[in-house]
Amino acid sequence: MGLSASQARFLQLTARKSNVEYQAQQINFQRLQWADKLSAASSAYQDKTSNRKMVFSYNNGTEIQKVDVTYTNYKNYMNQQLEGLHTSQDKYYLVSSSGNKLVVANREEMLDIIEKNTIYTPITADTATVDENGKPLETIKKENDEGESQSYLVNRQYTESDFMIVDDLDDVDNFQNAIQNGIYYFAKREMDNETNKFEFKTQAWDSLGGGAISEVYDKSDDAAAEAEYKTTQDKIQSIDKKLELQLTKLESEREAIQTEIESVEKVIKDNVESTFKTFS
Repeated sequence: MGLSASQARFLQLTARKSNVEYQAQQINFQRLQWADKLSAASSAYQDKTSNRKMVFSYNNGTEIQKVDVTYTNYKNYMNQQLEGLHTSQDKYYLVSSSGNKLVVANREEMLDIIEKNTIYTPITADTATVDENGKPLETIKKENDEGESQSYLVNRQYTESDFMIVDDLDDVDNFQNAIQNGIYYFAKREMDNETNKFEFKTQAWDSLGGGAISEVYDKSDDAAAEAEYKTTQDKIQSIDKKLELQLTKLESEREAIQTEIESVEKVIKDNVESTFKTFS
């Protein structure tokens, strides 16, 4: 092989070697990206299998049961806002952090609570229909139990200004987060001895009597999280294996090219010595 031909071959091999090394770098970069995705999937899996939720403990008459803390379960199992709130001081109510207002899901629920906590007193000759300042009290006419028209003195325990309507109370995560973050509180309704009026005495969710509400690990999504992670892991490992094989192939090609480059370099060196030697 002549000097010029050897030089041309050397340049070709050098270019091929550079291209192989570039491809190897690209594959290593891809493997790094997939490793990052696997790490993110692993973190998501850890989050889903270590997340916690709030549960409410109640006695069903025979044993202690636990249910997720949701707005519906709060109403059903904490037995609030359903009937006669003004007669019980042992119940817990859901109130807002600002203004101590009763939290409800819609206007219909609010009106139902107002009605259930309104006292109708039949008006007789001895019934006062004005307050101590002479202001007329609210009265209404409606049928009594006998179907006869009767005048009643209306004593409303709640008015619309006592409520806060929140339209996303059925969102479990938002509801639990709002309780944990102090946006909503549970409270007992107690009589203020100085004002002779009922007031809500708020309590933190984790200090309710008897550990009514507690946090537990949420295992409901663990199986799905594990299946999702396993699928992602298998996919990424399969891709990484293919990339590793490509990298091994490129490494073998690079070594072969390097060997040939060294051979051509020797030929070029021999050609230079033989061509430009001054004395034999």
